Amino acid sequence: MPAEKEIDSAVKSGAVFGTAEWQEARKVQEDEEVLAYLRSKFPGVPVEAFFTDYRGVVSPHVVNIAAVRKAVTIERTCSRCTGKCTLSDRNGEPVVSIEKSPTGFKYLEVRWTCGMHCRYDPLSGEFGRMYRASGLISSQLRQTFEAYEIGKSQELKDAMQAALKSAQKQASLILGGRAGTGKTHLAVAMAIYAMKHGRQAIFRLVSEMLDEVREANVSDSERYAVLMRRLKGVPCLVLDDLNKERVTRASSDYLYQIIDYRYRHELQTIITTNAKTIGELESRETSQN
Repeated sequence: MPAEKEIDSAVKSGAVFGTAEWQEARKVQEDEEVLAYLRSKFPGVPVEAFFTDYRGVVSPHVVNIAAVRKAVTIERTCSRCTGKCTLSDRNGEPVVSIEKSPTGFKYLEVRWTCGMHCRYDPLSGEFGRMYRASGLISSQLRQTFEAYEIGKSQELKDAMQAALKSAQKQASLILGGRAGTGKTHLAVAMAIYAMKHGRQAIFRLVSEMLDEVREANVSDSERYAVLMRRLKGVPCLVLDDLNKERVTRASSDYLYQIIDYRYRHELQTIITTNAKTIGELESRETSQN
């Protein structure tokens, strides 16, 4: 019986939208849609493999239907690629494959090309754990290298290339210049790149970070110590808007401790600032101390 007729039959027999009976009919329809793709992509593979997960458990429906459908959409998008992708490994995008277990059974796997097994939701796996500890908000996940708009500006093109090169080499970088040029976007893209490659990143607006450090130092010495250890030792630290905070002797000392430690231990530090030169930052700090 065709999938559409299964749903029609479920409705005619009294199934109400959202009930278990209706959902079962919907899954049958999705099975048919996904199976057509899987059969064309993996000709000759036993159909049982599409219903088997990585543990060898056989499901009554195709395993990870939603993830497979998302991968299909991305594959179609990539087939129209213009060759301008900045990440040649398509890092972080899902692909569908048939794997073979050590015990011999074949199973359907949807994996992310960065090696993370986020079978249902990219934020449910290791990347999701790091994202929740990063200080980024959900809307910033769209601020990737691919989404950075260069236009015809050679300056923006050079900035993106420098940021991507630094991300790949895990190198520190200062992004300076006027407001509205996308400095924060590139810094976030570097943080996302680090996490997709298994390295924890923290993103902090400098003024907010210094307020938190200052408060902890006054009210809770243990919390202060933990916070400073985290800021000093995280593999990738983004300090956004360095020249907008209120500069005091104490804030300068906090920043010096964090940046000096990271410099000595060769940890990646990414700084954005509206100052165009290091001299501008130095003169501003001197004038307000």
